[in-house]
Order: sequence, then C-alpha cells, then structure tokens
Amino acid sequence: MIFLKNFPKLFLLCFISLNSQNQAKLKLNNSFLFTFQKDSYLITNDSLFCITENKKNFPLPLNLKISDYKFVSNDSVGYLKNRSNGIIYSFDGNKFKRLDRSFALNSQNFSFSFIYNNNLMDFGGYGLHTFKNNITYFDFDKKETELYPQISSHSDSPDPRHKLIGQLIDDCLYVGPGYGVYRDQESPQDNFSFINDYWKFSFKKSRWEKLGEGEVNISFPFYGTINDFYENTLVISEGGVYQCNILNNILIYYPNANLNIIKTLNRDSDEYKFTYNKFHNKFYFVVNKTNGFIELLSFEKNEFLGTEKQYSKLYETNSNVLYPIILISILMLLFIMSIYLKLKVKNTHKIARKINGIKEDMKLEDFKILTKLLESSPNFINYSELSDVYSEHLGYESRKKKTRQSILSLEEYLTQKLKIKYPVFEFRKNKEDKREKQIRII
Repeated sequence: MIFLKNFPKLFLLCFISLNSQNQAKLKLNNSFLFTFQKDSYLITNDSLFCITENKKNFPLPLNLKISDYKFVSNDSVGYLKNRSNGIIYSFDGNKFKRLDRSFALNSQNFSFSFIYNNNLMDFGGYGLHTFKNNITYFDFDKKETELYPQISSHSDSPDPRHKLIGQLIDDCLYVGPGYGVYRDQESPQDNFSFINDYWKFSFKKSRWEKLGEGEVNISFPFYGTINDFYENTLVISEGGVYQCNILNNILIYYPNANLNIIKTLNRDSDEYKFTYNKFHNKFYFVVNKTNGFIELLSFEKNEFLGTEKQYSKLYETNSNVLYPIILISILMLLFIMSIYLKLKVKNTHKIARKINGIKEDMKLEDFKILTKLLESSPNFINYSELSDVYSEHLGYESRKKKTRQSILSLEEYLTQKLKIKYPVFEFRKNKEDKREKQIRII
C-alpha cells in the first residue's frame, strides 16, 4: 500500500517490493494528483493510490477512458473529467462511475472548471485551433456538454483564454489572467499573448462585467493553480507563489515560498502535478527524477509557503483606470470653455480699453448706443432701448431707422479701427415679445 502518513517526507514510488516490470510502469506515464474531501489520491499507470490513508482495496485498478485528467469537487461530490472536456466520471472516494455518453471533445483544454448549483461547468480553454471565452455545462439528463446561455455580446465578454485564474463565489464567476488572444487585433490567431484583465459573470443576470486590469508575475506555461484554496486561488509558478482574491481585489505574495521544489515539478503537457489537502494541511507534489522515475513529496503548508505574506491590489478597477481619462477630459473641457468665454468678452474688453479715443471719433448718438451695449453686455438689449438716445420729437420709424444706421456705423468702425473680427454683434428676437428685436456685442 502507498500510505504517506507512515513514510518520511520524501520517498520514491518504486518500492523494493515492486518487481522490475512494475518499476517500469511507474515512470513518468500519465500521473495525476487530486484531493477529495479528507483524502488525497495519486493516479499512475492505471491505478489509484490513496496517499493519506491506508484504505481498503487500494491501490485500485482503473480502466478509465481518459488520457489527460482534471478533477473538480466540492464538499459533497467529485468529478474526474477529460482535461479537454467531454468524458466525465463521478467519484465517491472509493470508485469512479462514468456519467457521459460522449467522447473527448478536445475543445476546452485548461479551462476553468467549477460546480455551480450542482452543475459541472467550464469557462474558456483551448482546442480545435481556437481559444474559448464561453461557458459550458454538463447536462446530466442528456449526458452531454452544452453551451450556457448569456445575454452579453461577445464584445462585452472576456477575450478568449485558457490556463486562467478563476473563482466561483456565490452566484458569480470571476475570471482573471490567462494565455489567449485579443479579438480586436489583426491576425488574432497568429498573435497569442497573456491577457491581464478581470471579469465577473452574474448567473442571475447572465451578463459579464469588466472589473479592471492587473498583472500577476507569472509566465506561460510555467505555472499551475489550486482552486478553492481557502476560498481563493493559489497560483504556483517558477517565479513565485501568489494567492488571488478577485472578488475583494487582493493579491497575496509569499516571498519565502520554496521555489526550488517548483522548478523540479513534473510538468506533462504544460500541467504541473500537485494538490493541497486542507484537512491534513499539506501540499503533495510529483517531481521528476533523473533516472526517469517520479517521486512524491509532501510539505506542511507553512513549510512550503512560508509564513510571510505581502498584500497588494490584484488589479486596478475600471473606475481607477478611467479616472485619469475623465480628469483629463474635464480639464480639457474647462480649458475650452475658458477660451470660449474669453472670446465672448474679449471684444467688450477691447472696446472698453479704448473708449476715450472712440468717443472722439464718432457721433454722440453712436457713442451713446455703444455705451448702452457695453453696459448690458453680455446680455441682450432691446432695439427700443437703444432708440431712446434720439430726440423724442422724431417718430418711431425714424428713430428705428437711425438706430439701424448707427449699428452699421459702429460695426464698420469697430472692425476697421479696432480690428475686431466680424461679426461684432449678435441678434435675436425678444423671447417674451417676438416683435421686439434684440442685440448684444459678441
């Protein structure tokens, strides 16, 4: 039996009791680690080993129709599935039971898998020459994988990605950085890159919402994740170990994590072999050996992560990203408005500065009309008020005519002598009495 509790921290899976044929089978062929409820398990060479307890009937011989493994669970149910989606087994801690009547879809490699309302679901992934940004679910009645409906358009959804950081909290799916493709670039299928943004999908609203942007210091493909690590996502990479809380925008960095172990981890098809058991408070790792065999290591949580934590923001929120843009826009608008207002009062200021010289150059009635216009600026003034500068013995039509002539003379004088840009005056009808005409200096 493989029973880690009674073994030293570091031990080889090829025991003396195994013959040479069994030793050959225990080379790097398709090993996989996972944890369900209180126990952790190792799949290797068509056998299932419990590495935390001496369980009856273990190692368990397997005949699974899966080549690449992924395990998803909550407190009550566990599923072993094909990494590219399609084939699904349930697991109760003692045996596997096939649930689907499908095949390996090869369409969602390295998707983010989760269980929502007892539904086994996936977001993203890569397969059949394309990255994905949709949500799928396993229909237990049809025993097939289906697309989950959403209201948001593709342009209002995350860019396609795989091997991503994700979380499920209550009724919301949170999606973070992953390796994929930006859809709005030329030749997108020839320009893959790491996408560093964060999104929330509400299952109640069936809509996506972008939360912000921010980088985690990881490089594709040299990292792996442990989901539901104390309700967060633990990212283990050769450059560092991080705990991500997308909901609360928290990034926890472990500066004293054991990176030497990470660099020796067995990585098959860009997938690291590790798991965490919160009941035993231990990490389990499959590492490579120079002789071609695999080795299993266990570490207490603090022994691997260290006790020091450094906290920071995981991403800059949309409001923070937009704030500088909004501020600059407001400042530009204020600047334009100030110029506009200056232009509106510039003519009156120019006239007022040279009022004494103007008085000597024009007729008294013209000067009085100009003075009234300056006094009322920037407001409009009625023509009838300007006509009052003329003698009362003149008739209404005569005063009205003389007022028009004075305004024409003033405009000619101001454009030629003071070089004020034409037109000098603005006209309109009185809002309260449409028969009355009004004027003001621009």
